[in-house]
Amino acid sequence: MVIQQAMSIPAARGTAAQEVLASFVEEMKASGFVADALERHGIEGALVAPAAPLPV
Repeated sequence: MVIQQAMSIPAARGTAAQEVLASFVEEMKASGFVADALERHGIEGALVAPAAPLPV
């Protein structure tokens, strides 16, 4: 199952803000928040996306 959702910020906010947002999303996935939300809302068959690759 694919649930197409996204979070973004304007590019004008700069790379630091983009990194904060990316870090927040990864933390929400790693902490189990996203998986818990899927369960709370009765979403079956969806998996939490794997961790994003670290920037080089």
